[in-house]
Amino acid sequence: MDSSAYLSQLLALLPPGDALAREPGSVLERLLTVPAAELAQVDGRVEALLAESDPARTAEMLADWERALGLPDECYPNESFSRASRAWYFDGAGVLREAAVDEPRYLFDAAGLRTEAVLVEAAATNYVRQPYYQAAVAGAWIQAQGTAVASLTPNFAQSLDGLNRAARVRWVGPNNGDVLLLRFPTSGVPANTPNTISFWVFTRSLGNLTQIRVDAGDFGLPTGNLIAQFQVGAWRRVLGQVTPSPSSSAWMDLNFTGFTAGEIDLDIFGVQVEVGDAASSLILPSAPATTGPTTRAADQRYVATVAERRARILARLIERFEPTPAAIIGLAARLGDNVTLTEFTPHDCEDACEAPLLDEAWAHAFQVAGGAQLVVEFTCEDGCETPLSQWRTGAYECAIRRFAPAHTVPIFSYA
Repeated sequence: MDSSAYLSQLLALLPPGDALAREPGSVLERLLTVPAAELAQVDGRVEALLAESDPARTAEMLADWERALGLPDECYPNESFSRASRAWYFDGAGVLREAAVDEPRYLFDAAGLRTEAVLVEAAATNYVRQPYYQAAVAGAWIQAQGTAVASLTPNFAQSLDGLNRAARVRWVGPNNGDVLLLRFPTSGVPANTPNTISFWVFTRSLGNLTQIRVDAGDFGLPTGNLIAQFQVGAWRRVLGQVTPSPSSSAWMDLNFTGFTAGEIDLDIFGVQVEVGDAASSLILPSAPATTGPTTRAADQRYVATVAERRARILARLIERFEPTPAAIIGLAARLGDNVTLTEFTPHDCEDACEAPLLDEAWAHAFQVAGGAQLVVEFTCEDGCETPLSQWRTGAYECAIRRFAPAHTVPIFSYA
Protein backbone atom coordinates (compact mmCIF):
# COMPACT_ATOMS: atom_id res chain seq x y z
CA MET A 1 0.00 0.00 0.00
CA ASP A 2 1.05 3.59 -0.52
CA SER A 3 1.25 6.32 2.13
CA SER A 4 -2.28 7.66 1.43
CA ALA A 5 -3.76 4.22 2.10
CA TYR A 6 -1.86 3.93 5.39
CA LEU A 7 -2.94 7.47 6.35
CA SER A 8 -6.59 6.46 5.83
CA GLN A 9 -6.08 3.42 8.04
CA LEU A 10 -4.43 5.45 10.82
CA LEU A 11 -7.26 7.99 10.75
CA ALA A 12 -9.79 5.18 10.90
CA LEU A 13 -8.12 3.76 14.02
CA LEU A 14 -8.59 6.99 15.97
CA PRO A 15 -11.31 6.94 18.70
CA PRO A 16 -14.61 8.52 17.67
CA GLY A 17 -15.57 11.98 18.76
CA ASP A 18 -15.13 15.62 17.88
CA ALA A 19 -12.04 16.11 20.01
CA LEU A 20 -9.80 14.76 17.24
CA ALA A 21 -10.13 16.73 14.03
CA ARG A 22 -9.86 14.47 10.97
CA GLU A 23 -10.43 17.06 8.28
CA PRO A 24 -7.96 17.22 5.38
CA GLY A 25 -5.13 19.56 6.21
CA SER A 26 -5.67 19.45 9.94
CA VAL A 27 -2.74 19.33 12.35
CA LEU A 28 -3.56 15.73 13.29
CA GLU A 29 -3.70 14.56 9.69
CA ARG A 30 -0.39 16.24 8.92
CA LEU A 31 1.10 14.61 12.01
CA LEU A 32 -0.06 11.16 10.91
CA THR A 33 1.41 11.54 7.41
CA VAL A 34 4.87 10.91 8.93
CA PRO A 35 4.19 7.37 10.28
CA ALA A 36 2.04 6.66 7.20
CA ALA A 37 5.03 7.35 4.93
CA GLU A 38 7.26 5.13 7.08
CA LEU A 39 4.75 2.28 6.98
CA ALA A 40 4.44 2.62 3.20
CA GLN A 41 8.23 2.45 2.87
CA VAL A 42 8.39 -0.69 5.02
CA ASP A 43 5.58 -2.19 2.95
CA GLY A 44 7.51 -1.46 -0.24
CA ARG A 45 10.70 -2.98 1.14
CA VAL A 46 8.82 -6.15 2.12
CA GLU A 47 7.42 -6.40 -1.39
CA ALA A 48 10.90 -5.81 -2.82
CA LEU A 49 12.31 -8.53 -0.56
CA LEU A 50 9.80 -10.99 -2.00
CA ALA A 51 10.98 -10.07 -5.49
CA GLU A 52 14.63 -10.33 -4.46
CA SER A 53 14.01 -13.86 -3.16
CA ASP A 54 13.48 -14.90 -6.78
CA PRO A 55 16.93 -15.12 -8.46
CA ALA A 56 15.30 -14.53 -11.84
CA ARG A 57 14.19 -11.06 -10.68
CA THR A 58 16.86 -10.04 -8.17
CA ALA A 59 18.55 -6.68 -8.59
CA GLU A 60 19.54 -5.21 -5.21
CA MET A 61 20.61 -8.60 -3.83
CA LEU A 62 22.33 -9.78 -6.99
CA ALA A 63 25.77 -9.63 -5.37
CA ASP A 64 24.42 -11.38 -2.26
CA TRP A 65 23.06 -14.26 -4.35
CA GLU A 66 26.41 -14.54 -6.10
CA ARG A 67 28.35 -14.51 -2.85
CA ALA A 68 26.11 -17.21 -1.33
CA LEU A 69 26.60 -19.43 -4.39
CA GLY A 70 30.32 -18.82 -4.83
CA LEU A 71 29.99 -16.63 -7.92
CA PRO A 72 31.68 -15.43 -10.03
CA ASP A 73 34.07 -18.34 -10.66
CA GLU A 74 36.04 -19.90 -13.52
CA CYS A 75 32.87 -21.20 -15.16
CA TYR A 76 30.81 -18.08 -14.64
CA PRO A 77 33.10 -15.03 -14.84
CA ASN A 78 31.55 -11.60 -14.65
CA GLU A 79 34.29 -10.25 -16.90
CA SER A 80 36.35 -11.80 -19.66
CA PHE A 81 38.75 -10.61 -22.32
CA SER A 82 39.63 -11.79 -25.81
CA ARG A 83 41.75 -10.67 -28.74
CA ALA A 84 42.48 -12.81 -31.80
CA SER A 85 46.04 -11.57 -32.24
CA ARG A 86 49.12 -10.62 -30.28
CA ALA A 87 49.59 -7.00 -29.19
CA TRP A 88 52.27 -4.75 -27.71
CA TYR A 89 52.34 -2.71 -24.49
CA PHE A 90 54.77 -1.07 -22.06
CA ASP A 91 54.94 -2.52 -18.55
CA GLY A 92 55.43 -0.58 -15.32
CA ALA A 93 59.19 -0.41 -15.86
CA GLY A 94 58.77 1.04 -19.36
CA VAL A 95 59.85 -2.20 -21.05
CA LEU A 96 58.08 -3.08 -24.29
CA ARG A 97 56.34 -6.44 -24.07
CA GLU A 98 54.21 -8.53 -26.40
CA ALA A 99 50.90 -9.87 -25.10
CA ALA A 100 49.77 -13.27 -26.35
CA VAL A 101 46.42 -14.01 -28.01
CA ASP A 102 43.59 -13.28 -25.53
CA GLU A 103 46.04 -11.80 -22.99
CA PRO A 104 44.79 -8.44 -21.65
CA ARG A 105 47.11 -5.44 -21.62
CA TYR A 106 46.84 -3.87 -18.18
CA LEU A 107 47.60 -0.20 -17.65
CA PHE A 108 50.19 0.98 -15.12
CA ASP A 109 50.08 4.01 -12.84
CA ALA A 110 52.75 6.69 -12.40
CA ALA A 111 54.49 4.55 -9.76
CA GLY A 112 54.81 1.64 -12.19
CA LEU A 113 52.18 -0.48 -10.44
CA ARG A 114 49.68 -2.46 -12.48
CA THR A 115 46.09 -1.26 -12.24
CA GLU A 116 42.92 -3.20 -13.00
CA ALA A 117 42.28 -1.01 -16.04
CA VAL A 118 42.68 -2.84 -19.35
CA LEU A 119 43.64 -1.28 -22.69
CA VAL A 120 40.73 -1.83 -25.11
CA GLU A 121 41.25 -0.75 -28.72
CA ALA A 122 39.53 -1.32 -32.02
CA ALA A 123 41.22 -3.32 -34.75
CA ALA A 124 43.89 -1.33 -36.58
CA THR A 125 46.55 -1.82 -39.26
CA ASN A 126 50.07 -0.46 -39.46
CA TYR A 127 50.66 0.07 -43.18
CA VAL A 128 54.43 0.52 -42.83
CA ARG A 129 56.03 -2.52 -44.41
CA GLN A 130 59.09 -2.49 -42.12
CA PRO A 131 58.33 -0.71 -38.83
CA TYR A 132 61.62 -1.86 -37.28
CA TYR A 133 63.37 0.19 -39.97
CA GLN A 134 66.06 -2.32 -40.80
CA ALA A 135 66.07 -1.20 -44.45
CA ALA A 136 64.92 -4.70 -45.38
CA VAL A 137 62.33 -3.30 -47.79
CA ALA A 138 63.22 -1.56 -51.02
CA GLY A 139 62.77 2.19 -50.67
CA ALA A 140 63.40 2.35 -46.92
CA TRP A 141 66.21 4.73 -46.17
CA ILE A 142 67.52 7.52 -44.00
CA GLN A 143 69.22 10.26 -45.96
CA ALA A 144 71.09 13.34 -44.82
CA GLN A 145 70.51 16.54 -46.79
CA GLY A 146 72.57 19.63 -46.18
CA THR A 147 76.22 20.64 -46.26
CA ALA A 148 77.41 17.03 -46.23
CA VAL A 149 74.90 14.96 -48.17
CA ALA A 150 75.13 11.30 -47.22
CA SER A 151 72.99 8.20 -47.15
CA LEU A 152 73.05 6.63 -43.69
CA THR A 153 72.38 2.94 -43.06
CA PRO A 154 70.55 2.20 -39.78
CA ASN A 155 72.32 -0.09 -37.35
CA PHE A 156 69.74 -2.55 -36.01
CA ALA A 157 69.92 -2.99 -32.24
CA GLN A 158 68.13 -5.90 -30.54
CA SER A 159 67.79 -4.16 -27.17
CA LEU A 160 67.88 -0.43 -26.72
CA ASP A 161 66.91 1.57 -23.62
CA GLY A 162 64.11 -0.75 -22.53
CA LEU A 163 62.76 -1.24 -26.05
CA ASN A 164 63.01 -4.68 -27.56
CA ARG A 165 64.09 -3.47 -30.99
CA ALA A 166 65.17 -0.17 -32.52
CA ALA A 167 67.42 1.17 -35.28
CA ARG A 168 70.26 3.56 -34.50
CA VAL A 169 71.86 6.10 -36.81
CA ARG A 170 74.99 8.14 -36.01
CA TRP A 171 75.50 11.32 -38.01
CA VAL A 172 78.88 12.99 -37.80
CA GLY A 173 79.30 16.65 -38.47
CA PRO A 174 75.88 18.06 -39.53
CA ASN A 175 75.49 21.84 -39.61
CA ASN A 176 72.75 24.13 -38.38
CA GLY A 177 69.67 23.71 -40.59
CA ASP A 178 70.66 20.33 -42.05
CA VAL A 179 67.82 17.87 -42.55
CA LEU A 180 67.57 14.14 -42.01
CA LEU A 181 64.97 12.58 -44.32
CA LEU A 182 63.22 9.43 -43.14
CA ARG A 183 61.37 7.35 -45.72
CA PHE A 184 58.93 4.69 -44.51
CA PRO A 185 57.74 2.26 -47.21
CA THR A 186 53.99 1.65 -46.96
CA SER A 187 51.54 -0.69 -48.64
CA GLY A 188 47.78 -0.65 -48.98
CA VAL A 189 47.14 2.74 -47.36
CA PRO A 190 43.58 3.86 -48.23
CA ALA A 191 43.76 6.84 -50.57
CA ASN A 192 42.50 10.31 -49.65
CA THR A 193 41.61 9.48 -46.06
CA PRO A 194 42.96 11.08 -42.87
CA ASN A 195 45.86 9.06 -41.54
CA THR A 196 48.21 9.29 -38.58
CA ILE A 197 51.94 8.79 -38.92
CA SER A 198 53.97 8.16 -35.78
CA PHE A 199 57.29 6.84 -34.55
CA TRP A 200 59.41 6.83 -31.40
CA VAL A 201 62.71 8.71 -31.52
CA PHE A 202 65.55 9.19 -29.04
CA THR A 203 68.35 11.69 -29.73
CA ARG A 204 71.73 12.12 -28.10
CA SER A 205 73.88 15.13 -28.95
CA LEU A 206 77.63 14.89 -28.71
CA GLY A 207 77.83 18.58 -29.51
CA ASN A 208 75.64 21.64 -28.90
CA LEU A 209 72.34 20.41 -30.38
CA THR A 210 69.44 21.40 -28.13
CA GLN A 211 66.29 21.10 -30.23
CA ILE A 212 64.85 19.17 -33.18
CA ARG A 213 62.00 20.23 -35.43
CA VAL A 214 59.95 17.50 -37.11
CA ASP A 215 58.02 18.04 -40.34
CA ALA A 216 55.73 15.53 -42.04
CA GLY A 217 55.72 15.11 -45.79
CA ASP A 218 52.39 14.21 -47.38
CA PHE A 219 53.30 10.70 -48.54
CA GLY A 220 55.78 11.90 -51.12
CA LEU A 221 54.49 15.47 -51.48
CA PRO A 222 56.56 18.49 -50.42
CA THR A 223 57.25 18.78 -46.70
CA GLY A 224 56.79 21.71 -44.35
CA ASN A 225 54.04 20.56 -41.97
CA LEU A 226 55.43 21.12 -38.46
CA ILE A 227 54.20 18.36 -36.17
CA ALA A 228 56.66 18.35 -33.27
CA GLN A 229 59.49 20.31 -31.70
CA PHE A 230 61.29 18.84 -28.72
CA GLN A 231 64.45 18.79 -26.68
CA VAL A 232 67.06 16.07 -27.10
CA GLY A 233 67.88 13.37 -24.56
CA ALA A 234 64.62 11.48 -24.07
CA TRP A 235 62.27 9.13 -25.88
CA ARG A 236 59.50 10.98 -27.65
CA ARG A 237 56.63 9.64 -29.74
CA VAL A 238 56.22 11.90 -32.75
CA LEU A 239 52.72 12.13 -34.23
CA GLY A 240 51.54 13.75 -37.43
CA GLN A 241 48.31 13.96 -39.44
CA VAL A 242 48.56 13.39 -43.18
CA THR A 243 46.07 12.84 -45.98
CA PRO A 244 47.88 10.65 -48.46
CA SER A 245 47.52 10.25 -52.16
CA PRO A 246 48.10 6.69 -53.38
CA SER A 247 51.80 6.19 -52.72
CA SER A 248 54.32 3.62 -51.61
CA SER A 249 56.07 5.74 -48.98
CA ALA A 250 55.53 8.10 -46.09
CA TRP A 251 58.07 10.84 -45.37
CA MET A 252 59.33 12.58 -42.27
CA ASP A 253 61.93 15.37 -41.97
CA LEU A 254 64.08 15.97 -38.89
CA ASN A 255 65.52 19.50 -38.91
CA PHE A 256 68.50 20.16 -36.63
CA THR A 257 68.50 23.62 -35.10
CA GLY A 258 71.49 25.33 -33.54
CA PHE A 259 73.93 22.49 -34.23
CA THR A 260 77.40 23.37 -35.49
CA ALA A 261 79.76 20.56 -34.53
CA GLY A 262 79.98 17.07 -33.11
CA GLU A 263 77.89 13.95 -33.60
CA ILE A 264 74.23 12.96 -33.28
CA ASP A 265 72.85 9.56 -32.28
CA LEU A 266 69.33 9.03 -33.51
CA ASP A 267 67.31 5.98 -32.41
CA ILE A 268 64.16 5.26 -34.44
CA PHE A 269 61.54 2.81 -33.28
CA GLY A 270 57.95 1.77 -33.96
CA VAL A 271 57.25 3.55 -37.23
CA GLN A 272 53.50 3.46 -37.82
CA VAL A 273 50.94 4.71 -40.35
CA GLU A 274 47.30 3.94 -39.57
CA VAL A 275 43.90 5.15 -40.70
CA GLY A 276 42.26 7.78 -38.52
CA ASP A 277 43.03 11.06 -36.79
CA ALA A 278 44.58 9.53 -33.67
CA ALA A 279 47.40 7.08 -33.06
CA SER A 280 46.72 3.82 -31.28
CA SER A 281 49.23 1.73 -29.35
CA LEU A 282 52.17 0.15 -31.13
CA ILE A 283 51.37 -2.28 -33.94
CA LEU A 284 54.47 -4.34 -34.66
CA PRO A 285 55.09 -7.74 -36.21
CA SER A 286 56.56 -10.34 -33.88
CA ALA A 287 59.47 -10.99 -36.24
CA PRO A 288 61.71 -8.03 -37.20
CA ALA A 289 62.19 -9.41 -40.71
CA THR A 290 58.47 -9.17 -41.52
CA THR A 291 57.93 -6.98 -44.59
CA GLY A 292 54.24 -6.22 -44.84
CA PRO A 293 51.36 -4.39 -43.14
CA THR A 294 50.58 -5.69 -39.64
CA THR A 295 47.05 -5.84 -38.24
CA ARG A 296 46.12 -5.92 -34.57
CA ALA A 297 42.77 -7.54 -33.80
CA ALA A 298 40.20 -5.70 -31.73
CA ASP A 299 40.32 -5.99 -27.96
CA GLN A 300 37.06 -7.41 -26.65
CA ARG A 301 36.34 -6.89 -22.97
CA TYR A 302 33.13 -8.58 -21.95
CA VAL A 303 31.22 -7.57 -18.83
CA ALA A 304 28.26 -9.74 -17.87
CA THR A 305 24.86 -8.04 -17.91
CA VAL A 306 22.41 -8.26 -15.02
CA ALA A 307 20.30 -10.73 -17.04
CA GLU A 308 23.35 -12.95 -17.65
CA ARG A 309 24.32 -12.86 -13.98
CA ARG A 310 20.79 -13.89 -13.03
CA ALA A 311 20.99 -16.76 -15.53
CA ARG A 312 24.21 -17.95 -13.95
CA ILE A 313 22.65 -17.91 -10.49
CA LEU A 314 19.83 -20.11 -11.80
CA ALA A 315 22.38 -22.35 -13.54
CA ARG A 316 24.30 -22.77 -10.30
CA LEU A 317 21.06 -23.69 -8.49
CA ILE A 318 20.30 -26.25 -11.22
CA GLU A 319 23.69 -27.82 -10.61
CA ARG A 320 22.48 -28.86 -7.16
CA PHE A 321 19.80 -31.10 -8.62
CA GLU A 322 20.07 -34.42 -10.42
CA PRO A 323 22.02 -33.95 -13.70
CA THR A 324 19.51 -35.44 -16.13
CA PRO A 325 19.89 -34.85 -19.91
CA ALA A 326 17.07 -32.31 -19.74
CA ALA A 327 18.82 -30.51 -16.87
CA ILE A 328 22.09 -30.39 -18.82
CA ILE A 329 20.35 -28.98 -21.90
CA GLY A 330 18.55 -26.48 -19.66
CA LEU A 331 21.85 -25.50 -18.05
CA ALA A 332 23.32 -24.64 -21.45
CA ALA A 333 20.14 -22.77 -22.40
CA ARG A 334 20.39 -20.66 -19.25
CA LEU A 335 23.86 -19.64 -20.42
CA GLY A 336 22.60 -18.62 -23.85
CA ASP A 337 23.46 -21.70 -25.96
CA ASN A 338 21.16 -24.26 -27.58
CA VAL A 339 22.72 -27.70 -27.51
CA THR A 340 21.72 -31.28 -28.20
CA LEU A 341 22.70 -34.22 -26.02
CA THR A 342 23.40 -37.75 -27.20
CA GLU A 343 23.83 -40.75 -24.91
CA PHE A 344 25.57 -43.98 -25.89
CA THR A 345 24.91 -47.65 -25.17
CA PRO A 346 27.21 -50.65 -25.58
CA HIS A 347 26.66 -52.69 -28.74
CA ASP A 348 24.86 -56.03 -28.34
CA CYS A 349 23.54 -58.75 -30.62
CA GLU A 350 20.10 -57.14 -30.85
CA ASP A 351 21.46 -53.94 -32.41
CA ALA A 352 21.20 -53.25 -36.12
CA CYS A 353 24.18 -53.91 -38.37
CA GLU A 354 24.83 -50.20 -38.88
CA ALA A 355 24.88 -49.41 -35.14
CA PRO A 356 28.29 -48.26 -33.90
CA LEU A 357 30.48 -50.82 -32.13
CA LEU A 358 30.77 -49.43 -28.64
CA ASP A 359 32.04 -51.22 -25.55
CA GLU A 360 30.80 -50.92 -21.97
CA ALA A 361 32.85 -47.79 -21.27
CA TRP A 362 30.64 -45.79 -23.66
CA ALA A 363 27.72 -46.24 -21.29
CA HIS A 364 29.29 -43.53 -19.16
CA ALA A 365 29.81 -41.04 -22.00
CA PHE A 366 27.48 -38.44 -23.48
CA GLN A 367 27.99 -35.93 -26.28
CA VAL A 368 26.98 -32.27 -26.18
CA ALA A 369 26.79 -30.61 -29.61
CA GLY A 370 26.78 -26.81 -29.85
CA GLY A 371 27.08 -24.09 -32.45
CA ALA A 372 30.15 -22.96 -34.33
CA GLN A 373 33.04 -21.65 -32.26
CA LEU A 374 35.87 -19.31 -33.23
CA VAL A 375 39.19 -20.95 -34.07
CA VAL A 376 42.40 -18.92 -33.75
CA GLU A 377 44.86 -20.28 -36.29
CA PHE A 378 48.65 -20.22 -36.07
CA THR A 379 50.29 -17.47 -38.14
CA CYS A 380 53.84 -16.80 -39.28
CA GLU A 381 54.14 -14.15 -36.56
CA ASP A 382 53.51 -16.64 -33.72
CA GLY A 383 56.24 -18.26 -31.67
CA CYS A 384 57.22 -21.92 -31.73
CA GLU A 385 55.24 -22.63 -28.56
CA THR A 386 51.93 -21.35 -29.99
CA PRO A 387 49.40 -24.12 -30.84
CA LEU A 388 48.53 -24.54 -34.51
CA SER A 389 44.85 -24.02 -33.63
CA GLN A 390 43.21 -22.65 -30.52
CA TRP A 391 39.53 -23.44 -30.05
CA ARG A 392 37.33 -21.16 -28.04
CA THR A 393 34.91 -23.42 -26.23
CA GLY A 394 31.26 -22.73 -25.50
CA ALA A 395 30.35 -20.79 -22.36
CA TYR A 396 28.51 -23.85 -21.07
CA GLU A 397 31.39 -26.34 -21.34
CA CYS A 398 32.99 -25.53 -18.01
CA ALA A 399 29.63 -25.62 -16.23
CA ILE A 400 28.60 -28.98 -17.73
CA ARG A 401 31.94 -30.57 -16.86
CA ARG A 402 31.38 -29.58 -13.25
CA PHE A 403 27.70 -30.51 -13.33
CA ALA A 404 28.22 -33.98 -14.82
CA PRO A 405 28.43 -36.95 -12.41
CA ALA A 406 31.96 -38.00 -11.55
CA HIS A 407 31.65 -41.36 -13.34
CA THR A 408 30.59 -39.82 -16.67
CA VAL A 409 32.67 -38.50 -19.56
CA PRO A 410 31.21 -35.48 -21.39
CA ILE A 411 32.27 -35.04 -25.03
CA PHE A 412 31.84 -31.64 -26.66
CA SER A 413 31.52 -31.03 -30.38
CA TYR A 414 30.98 -27.85 -32.36
CA ALA A 415 29.49 -27.29 -35.79
